[in-house]
Amino acid sequence: MKNTVRIVSVLVFFALVLTSCAPAVTPAPPTAAPGTAVPTTGEKIHLVIWWWGEQEAPGAQKWMDDTVTAYEALHPNVTIETVLQSTDSLIPSFTSAAAAKSGPDIQYFWGGVWTLENAWSGAIIPLDNLIPASEMSHYINNFERSYDGKQYGIGWYLSGNPMVYNPKLFQQAGLDPQNPPKTWEDLKTACTKLNAIGIVPISGGMKDGWFGGWLFSILARQSHETYKEFMAASVGNAKFTDPQFSEWWSRLAELKDAGCWNSDINSVDYQQGQDMFVQGKSAMLFSNDTFLKGFAATPGFGWDSMAVMMVPKWGTGKMADEYVTTAQGWGITSWSKYPQQDADFLMFMHTTDRLNAWFADTGVFPADDRMDTSQITQPILKQIYTWDSTIAGANLENFIPSQLDNDSNMTGVQLLFSGDKNPTELAQLAEDTITKWRTQNPDEVTNFLTWSK
Repeated sequence: MKNTVRIVSVLVFFALVLTSCAPAVTPAPPTAAPGTAVPTTGEKIHLVIWWWGEQEAPGAQKWMDDTVTAYEALHPNVTIETVLQSTDSLIPSFTSAAAAKSGPDIQYFWGGVWTLENAWSGAIIPLDNLIPASEMSHYINNFERSYDGKQYGIGWYLSGNPMVYNPKLFQQAGLDPQNPPKTWEDLKTACTKLNAIGIVPISGGMKDGWFGGWLFSILARQSHETYKEFMAASVGNAKFTDPQFSEWWSRLAELKDAGCWNSDINSVDYQQGQDMFVQGKSAMLFSNDTFLKGFAATPGFGWDSMAVMMVPKWGTGKMADEYVTTAQGWGITSWSKYPQQDADFLMFMHTTDRLNAWFADTGVFPADDRMDTSQITQPILKQIYTWDSTIAGANLENFIPSQLDNDSNMTGVQLLFSGDKNPTELAQLAEDTITKWRTQNPDEVTNFLTWSK
């Protein structure tokens, strides 16, 4: 998702460990975030922030309002205007702003290519001279926004993809909620048993396309060792018709043929598909851990109506055992008059008080290794934290051209569910799309080659 896509006493903190193929979070010694890097002056400064996140992490609006109020109290000469974007307007609005070189000073971005395409176009600037390296080292998933030795953005919060299930509905279907499906065959068997009692096994919504990108990132990874294999295929060093890249289409088709999905999946949007689970109309969900606290707050639902599991396996690649995790975050625009003040506000977001408040308000982990982990008392969130801490893996959508995601993954899943294309044809669609991208965007191909090193 992009969804077409978040400190007191003796504590355990998490920090990012980068491997050749995926991020992970490990304990680190506590270090207090700085207060402010820029002293207050008499100059009147007005900053504009365009952001997204309340849709994904309910409670973010409260946190943002409180953070702005606190910062303005420390800096009486600074006023901050925040504009919450809709999911559909987030990218086109910024594209228009970048063309006009007018708009926000600070912009919200999904990770990876969704950030770096704006760096390559000159819309955002590197932050290395604005945020000290000692501070930057505490931010999680920096690798998603690093290019050619420079850092073009920072993370705000973590967003991961568990499979969520309803233990009560599992019991009704004769399934063991303490032993959820672990393999693809287990999952298809569970679908059969749930259908037998009239419960939709897995709900989803493809009308707006975004869910197709999620399914690509969650499923296509299972036959691979590293996300860099997808970067290599993007620049032509492998084909998306190769079995290693195309099998996920067949596996998704198997779930369709097994009756695992709601019959109206192409007629409802992404959010409606998620809502079906909370309404008790489906038993399982390929979801986002940023939603869990909001799910639990739904009247008549609650934490006892859900549990989480790793996505059942069909592949044997290293990535099949990873927990998909990205950091949603920020960049500073190239036309901002106050880049250092922008950076100062971003650092303020990462101060101790703001990190703790973020988790308290949203139930979502900040992209910083200094959060007070003693706050994590809910068992499901403890499980998510364990996965984030030990087996976190890159979100594939962030490491392919956005054109491939839009024109192949998102469109292709719609075509699969409508019956208009089969897995072989969809693999060819992916290859045709990436070939077209390489032909039309030679400069971006060069950027991808540099990025993938």
